[in-house]
Amino acid sequence: MVQTLPKLTKVEATDTGHMLRFKLKNSAWREVDLEGFISRIQGLAALKDERVFAKAKVIDWGAAVGWPGDIGIATETLLRAADEQRPFAATDFAQWQERMKVSNQEAADALGVSLNTIKNWRRGREIPVAAAIACRMMESEPTLLAAHFRPRKTGRPKAA
Repeated sequence: MVQTLPKLTKVEATDTGHMLRFKLKNSAWREVDLEGFISRIQGLAALKDERVFAKAKVIDWGAAVGWPGDIGIATETLLRAADEQRPFAATDFAQWQERMKVSNQEAADALGVSLNTIKNWRRGREIPVAAAIACRMMESEPTLLAAHFRPRKTGRPKAA
């Protein structure tokens, strides 16, 4: 099976910080905040200068975004970062539980939170970024969930 790589068609720096808008072929515009990348990756340090950052352009036939000084970030990296920065709402959490086949109590145990916290998240209370990162990582790396998963037995505990 041949996997086609995502192709950038347009890219533009916004007026706010280090936000980048980008468009893929046959896709809507997306945004990604590159502040963390720029502050943590030495090769991107020149992008701290907003004048340099503003010169973003599509390079390598859509495989990356580039800047002066031979600086570039792959399209796949932009996509992954944008997906990670997307809010993780109650519906996302419920869908994650369904895909991962974990009950409320099993999710609570795996994430180190109370059952009430899980129920609150499912009712729409804001899900912390750390919990969203953990859920996304457990899905992309199933070994993480398996290493911390403790299945719950159904029914009532036996009387002592």
